[in-house]
Amino acid sequence: MDTNERPLKRLKDITSKIGSGATPRGGKNAYLPEGISLIRSLNVYDFKFEDDNLAFISNEQAAELSNVVVQKNDILLNITGASVARCCLTDSK
Repeated sequence: MDTNERPLKRLKDITSKIGSGATPRGGKNAYLPEGISLIRSLNVYDFKFEDDNLAFISNEQAAELSNVVVQKNDILLNITGASVARCCLTDSK
């Protein structure tokens, strides 16, 4: 093994949770002008998170999506569409 190479590890061996995102019922029509931030794939870029164009949902909608809350230092990875494979690390915001 080259000294610059690191051994490969499986994600399940180095993570506490692997999951996929969710959206509220009604899709775009359910978004609000303000409220709880909802991250979408268009917010995830290679190595950076853009908070422009965040969607917003109500407390009630957020409660239904409580299993997909983003924490500091989470890795966001787009898995579908034109932005597939873009990923970034979340910060403390």
